[in-house]
Amino acid sequence: MTKYWLGKAVALLAIVGLLSSTVTVESSATITQRDPSARGSETYVVFPNGRTIALKQGERITITKPCTAMYRSESGWLDVPVKPKQHIVFNKTCAYREESVAAMLLPFGTKRRTIMLNYPPASSVWHLPSGIAQLTGVLQAQGHDVTQRYGHITGLEYLLRQHGGTEIERALAAVRDPQSDIFALHDARMTFERVSSNIPTNDRFVVERNNVTYVSRYYDGTIEGALEAVKNRESHLWYRYFADVEIPLALSARPDLYGISVADERQFIQGIILASMVKDAIPGCKVVLGGNFWSRVTHAFTHPAFAKFFSFCDAIVYREGYQPLAELAAGLDPSRASGTAWWNGSDVVVNPATVTPASFETLPTPVFDASVRQWSPDTVYSLYTASNCYMACEFCAIPAGSDTYLGKPRTMSPRRIAEQMQALGGSRFEIFDEMLPIPNQLALGRELKRIGHSATWECYLTMSNKLMDPAVCSQLYDAGCRAVQVGLESLSPDTLAQENKKWNTPSNYGVILRNLRNAGIQTHAFLIVGIPGEPLHYGLAWTAFLEKYGEDILTIKSGRYRLTRNSPEERGGNRNECIEVSADTKPLHLNRDFTYRLSSRKKVEATRDLLEQACRQHWAYGVTSTIPWWVNRGRYSWDELRQMAHLLPQEPEVRHLDRAVTRANTIAKEELGFSGQLKTFDDVVAFSRTLV
Repeated sequence: MTKYWLGKAVALLAIVGLLSSTVTVESSATITQRDPSARGSETYVVFPNGRTIALKQGERITITKPCTAMYRSESGWLDVPVKPKQHIVFNKTCAYREESVAAMLLPFGTKRRTIMLNYPPASSVWHLPSGIAQLTGVLQAQGHDVTQRYGHITGLEYLLRQHGGTEIERALAAVRDPQSDIFALHDARMTFERVSSNIPTNDRFVVERNNVTYVSRYYDGTIEGALEAVKNRESHLWYRYFADVEIPLALSARPDLYGISVADERQFIQGIILASMVKDAIPGCKVVLGGNFWSRVTHAFTHPAFAKFFSFCDAIVYREGYQPLAELAAGLDPSRASGTAWWNGSDVVVNPATVTPASFETLPTPVFDASVRQWSPDTVYSLYTASNCYMACEFCAIPAGSDTYLGKPRTMSPRRIAEQMQALGGSRFEIFDEMLPIPNQLALGRELKRIGHSATWECYLTMSNKLMDPAVCSQLYDAGCRAVQVGLESLSPDTLAQENKKWNTPSNYGVILRNLRNAGIQTHAFLIVGIPGEPLHYGLAWTAFLEKYGEDILTIKSGRYRLTRNSPEERGGNRNECIEVSADTKPLHLNRDFTYRLSSRKKVEATRDLLEQACRQHWAYGVTSTIPWWVNRGRYSWDELRQMAHLLPQEPEVRHLDRAVTRANTIAKEELGFSGQLKTFDDVVAFSRTLV
């Protein structure tokens, strides 16, 4: 035993006042069978003398001598040296709480910190934030005292109550009551929409259907606009909530470190305003900004004006937060934290990302704040079980915050996912990975069955041709899959190949969707119009596609193409022959401005409006607007949702639909030589039937 460990052991014994028989110092390590390739391969443990032990699925071994663990990976076998580590083992009769013991086992010289993590408005109130829940698990495992604040839920409710009073209370009670019928839920939806849209503000704000829309008037993509928002923070829509709720709580807790997670643009202005208010209230507190937003705007760090951000924050974590937050908590010194930007007094310094990214297999179970309820009768936990995507679609930068972005994903084994589900005690889960492959889902179902825990989930999935087999869809349902979000994106094979989605086969879309529905799996489809180089009549064709196959789709997200920062397409300038990218004068926007060379923005927007009208005429539009997200819809079957859909009023028509129809004429004539006349939306659909 080294002098260090001997000294630490003696110190711990003195602190807790235990007899020597209750504490031992051991050297060991545990190796668990793990197969990231999801092939079910054994893990081999090889010792220097040649002795080899094979671990089958679900098995583990504790070793006391150095060895090598051989794991099957997607590209072959991975050799990982394993050395036993010295650690103190407490007898189970010890009466001290686990968290107290964890605090004593912090690295030598590290203090137990008081930490607050805030997920500010505005974001989806139907979901729990998986990011800060995971970070809480990591930090608590290291002995820190962590408080979470789900400001995206409590902040929105505070604001709505200020303006809606008792009718908001009734609406909130309705969406959380498992006995509410479709009429009560529709009344609640209309209440949220009416009250939110009538709140006096110069910002764009409304709680509508399945979304909380918020755009600050100061958010114009410029650094100057953001700084102006902080300067005029007292006029901000959520200022009173921060002043009345969040700041008093922070003053009471007196945290050493206050982290604010900004996932996207909706939270950005609120995030920096809250940071400035915490810094003013508790100057000695280290205020840290993080979240996926920052990974997409790292180019802004070099802008001369960006240094002013560090007048109200001490650090910005621009990659995964697991190790940077732990390093910041350990020493409260941004200069020693990986994946972090900070101010050294004269320059913005951007520390390199962590050299050894966190292993998802060893991440602690997330810790959620049970005092705040999502807008649902059930608690549906959000899990993040892989970093980075298995694919690399040209237009996508969702995983840009990963420490291994555009590299091989780091995944949690199905066994570990099942263990976390069991540890959380939940029965329904949202898995927010960029995709959860079919083999992994089937393996997850087997692991849940093995440990005797019943759970179902929603996840993202590719339009794999394996789903052409009805038996595969049934196997997914039997495993526990109840809903999938799938990217159809385009009906053009050429466009799909261009965007690196070669696995999508448009001619198979209908069969796959039908197989999923027949299996009982709810489907959400992503559709895009205006992809550079794609003729717009492919966008018009979606209207007929939805008419033909809409029975087997539950929800639809139609969108206009965006040139996303840090996407492969944006990084490589791969579409410059089709679009002209504008000068980058808005470094804090997540999408780049551009103009079409071969089409026009107005025609693309008209196509998008026509597709949106097709969505509004879809049988499930009203009922899924009233019962938002699988968090709520997962409580019902396809047939139950269909029955409720008939009870709801017709949804309003898209504004200025006549203008979109006029432009559809131009598209049809210019691209296909159409000589007829499209006068109504129904005419557009009839014409589009010839394209599918």
